[in-house]
Amino acid sequence: MTDNKKIRKEIRSKRRHLSIKQQQIAADQLADQLISHTTFKNSQNIACYLATEGELSLMPFIYACWQRNKNVFLPVLQPRNHHPLWFAAFTQTTRLIPNRYGILEPQHNKKQRKMKIITLDSIFVPLVAFDLHGNRIGMGAGYYDRTLKHLKTRSHWLRPHLIGVGYEFQQQQNIITNEWDVPMHFISTDKAVYRVKK
Repeated sequence: MTDNKKIRKEIRSKRRHLSIKQQQIAADQLADQLISHTTFKNSQNIACYLATEGELSLMPFIYACWQRNKNVFLPVLQPRNHHPLWFAAFTQTTRLIPNRYGILEPQHNKKQRKMKIITLDSIFVPLVAFDLHGNRIGMGAGYYDRTLKHLKTRSHWLRPHLIGVGYEFQQQQNIITNEWDVPMHFISTDKAVYRVKK
């Protein structure tokens, strides 16, 4: 088993064993930190995710976005595997349906406008593990890396800001990276918001 696979297995197990109360406290702490952060204050179009398998939830933060009249989007899988993600609007009246992994996403049709990556101000990315250099281990399917890969070629990377989200215990000293991995600008946990060390 490679180091990354071992880390993924250990942390997913630890995450699944968190109690509902522990998850809720962490989600509230995360929201409190993000609301006061400059990046959030300067963002109008924000892509989030809906937590699964004990991931750190963004729902308290999403409610805060709605209260402040910010636009929230969620990732949507395309019909075929190995394609980039779409981002569809998520409001308090949006109907959610499970995708092929059982994760809820906005119900949409072909006529609905999908948000282009460059028009998003911030994208919050779930992770399994991270280091303070902005490297992350995801679930292993590579959807976010494929979706964001063109950002690696930009000389002036102004937006969207990429913020990896996870519990503080998911931090590693160094993550082994692959050439296709897209680094984060920030890492946000239930304890702190870290600006990536270049």
